[in-house]
Amino acid sequence: MSAWANELAPEPNQLLASLPSAEYAAVAADLESVYIEHKQLLSAPDEPATHVYFPRGAVVSILAPMEDGHSVEGATVGIEGLAGLPVFLGDGSAQDEVICQVPGPGARMTAERFRMVVESSPALHEMLHRYALALMGQLIRTAGCNRAHPVEERCARWLLMTSDRVGSDEFSLTQEFLAAMLGVRRPSVTVAAGLLQQAGLIQYRRGILTIRDREGLEQSACEDYRLTREIYERLYRQ
Repeated sequence: MSAWANELAPEPNQLLASLPSAEYAAVAADLESVYIEHKQLLSAPDEPATHVYFPRGAVVSILAPMEDGHSVEGATVGIEGLAGLPVFLGDGSAQDEVICQVPGPGARMTAERFRMVVESSPALHEMLHRYALALMGQLIRTAGCNRAHPVEERCARWLLMTSDRVGSDEFSLTQEFLAAMLGVRRPSVTVAAGLLQQAGLIQYRRGILTIRDREGLEQSACEDYRLTREIYERLYRQ
């Protein structure tokens, strides 16, 4: 079971679910339920964000574009947070590309309305500050992980983090997309995923990834998975 699966009802998104009931009701009134498609672009560098997104089963990636046209993942966002922090922290123009990696449900709000809602919701304002710090922690851990750890450990970490953010141990995935997110060649991911599958930790069939042995997969992952998870657990314990 995903680490946060017990948090899924009644509001799947943890950031929204952490709000006091009165403030949640006020925020929810401006939310539009949407289905976020695979590879859907939510924001692009240097372009004003039109909406902020609260995933409720979808998972999106914050990508760092490279000059050669490739992109490397800096962080993932799912049921623990939102995509659109530049609307809260700055002028609303993103510096990175945000794209959906796992399709699923979500909710969105216009950037203009979001700014107004934040001003009238002290709890949401405080939570967004704390969430921004948590996301920074994830970015730092991802950068260190990409530099220091072998592909198999990074692959296990990515699968676990995605599972947490989907809220399920089963989700759609292509090896091509996973390779792009890890910034490695597809054969390297094929070998790494094959070793995890041979060990009985995962099952990959027809584009669907299933975690069969979560404890074993956590043991195969680098320490950055545990440390990143603890960052968000502290966030919502507070």
